[in-house]
Amino acid sequence: MTGIIPQPNEFTTEQGTFTIDEKTVIVVDDTVEEAWNTKELTAFLKDNFNLKLKVTTSSELDNAIRLISSQESDAIGAYSLTIGKKGVLIKGDSDQGVFYGIQSLKQLLSPQSAVQTPLLSFVTIKDAPEFKWRGMMLDVSRHFVPKDSVKKVIDALAMHKMNKFHWHLVDGIGWRIQIDAYPELTKKGAWRKVKENKKPWEDFEATYKDDDGEVYGGFYTKDDIREIVAYAKERYIDVIPEIEMPGHSEAALQCYPEYSCDSNDITGVYCAGNDGSFEFLQNIISEVVALFPNEYLHIGGDEVGKDSWLKCDKCKKRMREENLQNGEELQSYFVKRMEKFIHSKNRKLIGWDEILEGGLPERATVMSWRGVEGGIEAANAGHDVVMSPGDPLYFDHSQGKNELEPPSWGGYNNLLKVYDFDPIPSEIATDKRHHILGGQANLWTEQVKSLSHIQYMMLPRLSALSEALWTKAENKDKEYFIEKLDVQFDRFQELGYNFAGSSLSPDYAVTYNKDTKEFSLALENELDRYEIRYTLDGSTPTMESTLYTDPIVYTSSITLNAQCFRKGAPIGYPLKRMFSTGFGDQCKVTYTNAYDEAYSGGGDKALFDNKYAMARGDDPNWQGIPQKDFEVLIDLGSSAELSYVGLNFYQDIGATSVMLPTQVTIAISEDGENYVTVLDESIATMEQREPIIKRIETSFEKQGVSFIKIFAKNRAELPEWHLRKGSAWIFVDEVSVK
Repeated sequence: MTGIIPQPNEFTTEQGTFTIDEKTVIVVDDTVEEAWNTKELTAFLKDNFNLKLKVTTSSELDNAIRLISSQESDAIGAYSLTIGKKGVLIKGDSDQGVFYGIQSLKQLLSPQSAVQTPLLSFVTIKDAPEFKWRGMMLDVSRHFVPKDSVKKVIDALAMHKMNKFHWHLVDGIGWRIQIDAYPELTKKGAWRKVKENKKPWEDFEATYKDDDGEVYGGFYTKDDIREIVAYAKERYIDVIPEIEMPGHSEAALQCYPEYSCDSNDITGVYCAGNDGSFEFLQNIISEVVALFPNEYLHIGGDEVGKDSWLKCDKCKKRMREENLQNGEELQSYFVKRMEKFIHSKNRKLIGWDEILEGGLPERATVMSWRGVEGGIEAANAGHDVVMSPGDPLYFDHSQGKNELEPPSWGGYNNLLKVYDFDPIPSEIATDKRHHILGGQANLWTEQVKSLSHIQYMMLPRLSALSEALWTKAENKDKEYFIEKLDVQFDRFQELGYNFAGSSLSPDYAVTYNKDTKEFSLALENELDRYEIRYTLDGSTPTMESTLYTDPIVYTSSITLNAQCFRKGAPIGYPLKRMFSTGFGDQCKVTYTNAYDEAYSGGGDKALFDNKYAMARGDDPNWQGIPQKDFEVLIDLGSSAELSYVGLNFYQDIGATSVMLPTQVTIAISEDGENYVTVLDESIATMEQREPIIKRIETSFEKQGVSFIKIFAKNRAELPEWHLRKGSAWIFVDEVSVK
């Protein structure tokens, strides 16, 4: 039996089978919604089994697939699926429930690699979603996503019984929705100048599509939006548009600077003292709500820089007139004023948790992204909440530790951490828990530029989230979910989806036995599934390479190349590492300049703990020193025959003050008095914004070594061209010897 994701809440099996054949008929009521569902099912059976089934409204037939909207349940999306002698019966509380029953039936009949004939075991499923908000946000502002790609994203949501598509149409660096009253928003605000060595948000400048130089952008016409909304509706997915305010609005304000506090200094925040700002936004919203029938409209409301308000005469006048004490209360005034207008349009305002600052509008719904604390506060105060904490639901964050992972933003949200997500924290009062509508993943696109990359960041994490939001906690089974992923991967492949194998990339742990003086290298992956094969001779692992079964024991340095294999093919990324043995418990490190306690890397022995830091500034294995040089003396405790020393440095100009050193010197000694310099290298300045791990290494004639000195010159102050000002940091990790 192939596994259904998300796991149904009631699932029983019986003896017997039913086969769908060319004589099977599909029985439906004659409604528009049933036509959508029939189209969904008939297309699947034709594509997968070359079956062209007759559709009828006659209910007195055996050998049938019956689709019935019964209205027997109060749970939106509830359905039952029964497979027996007479065929298949799908009963939904509504047409939406029928649609979800069809998704379960499709999973019972897929993937094709496992299900060659439409033979179904007798089962009874009674199912309903635990939470009514099961969503994902896609940012199309930073990188425009073509219409057909948006539909592919919606397809993946539908497959997982998700029901909310939050469409982040507007942000500081791109306006993506046609507004007839303000044509400049798409003539200019949808396009930006591409500037060499600068990220889109650095020195952002809106422009026109046919302007000189390289221009990037795009937007959706009203017809595009109607098409996508209708496409989502057929899949029972609500589309929630986001129109950012009062901040993150550079693109709009560069088109219409009269709504900025200072038209010569566009800070990206609408002037709260200008009634014209509200009229501008109300006119926009009037056009937006005509395109999106869903009850919610998202206004953003996050990360509002209030300095321009506090300097603005109009804003200061507004604060005096309204008796507002600070910028937070002025933001609350802004949000409450817009909420009244949105309510007048029969819509509900929803915003990021910053809308709590200064006081929340009475009817507002909060989307909690800065952890769950904002959601707890809002729910306990009687407001509806969608839980969307960055940890673990930001899908733009990395899902694997391998350096070959595609570009990501921020932290590390692995697959099973998403699976363990619970939208209802214990701090919410029992009588307030009904205010938690559900949860939502967010996929920001600073680093994500293509449908293939979008799918990679979504899948299979969307599978984990779907089960976290659909299945009751008592019915979840993590081990069974992992087992079901095997067929889910095949489904993704057959649908042409690019999914991440990050949870199967090999990871490692090294231990040291003081008594035997042996190192032990253990390999694993997150799912603890499939074969890991490895080599120690530098070659690429194949199915003929050594199968990992037990930890690899070694007493001299090894170079490992390990790969996970699924069904005879590699999956995930290979692990390539040199593991050193030159350091034992007797080693001592003396620092000329102390590392910062917040970036200790794990302490004095972090430099040789066989834990390699990733290309992320928040990786706890980096050891950081601000402004001063990195200078250490390593006492090995005894003489060792060595011919190589290497270590890693980090730089991330785009997000941190960490830069590569300007010079690195390595010297060795056997007696601690006489040193031989084996490396003295100047490091060229690299201005690229992307994270860099630079390996500094040197080989020399094998000789006895008891002491190693390493010096790395810090540039002390950040250069003028850097995005930040102040002290430069050096990040260093993992000294290796052999």
